[in-house]
Amino acid sequence: MIDFEKAERTILEAIDVPKEWLPESYRGERSHRNLWSVEKEYRRRIKEKEVDPHSVSVKIKDGEIREGTPERLERLENYANDVANERDIDYNVNEDRLYRNQQAFAEAIGLELEV
Repeated sequence: MIDFEKAERTILEAIDVPKEWLPESYRGERSHRNLWSVEKEYRRRIKEKEVDPHSVSVKIKDGEIREGTPERLERLENYANDVANERDIDYNVNEDRLYRNQQAFAEAIGLELEV
């Protein structure tokens, strides 16, 4: 039986990449780096991903983690409460933003606008 993870690692360890080909933050002391070490560094950075300071993380009941601005998360909570209480969803509509988006759409499709 073939261990595909081990095979992948072996192949990636066999391929050396000159440090000039790598982003500066991935370069090491040596003149090259194998692809396995680049992959490990990438995975480590993804786990330690920097979070936007204006973003907030919330754990939803199914275990999914959502990120967004506090305003967005408040809207999501209100929508979830409406659904949980079997009410019609009361959407929070930003009229100015809606108008700007409608104007941009009309211009994009070539509709003549009355001013």
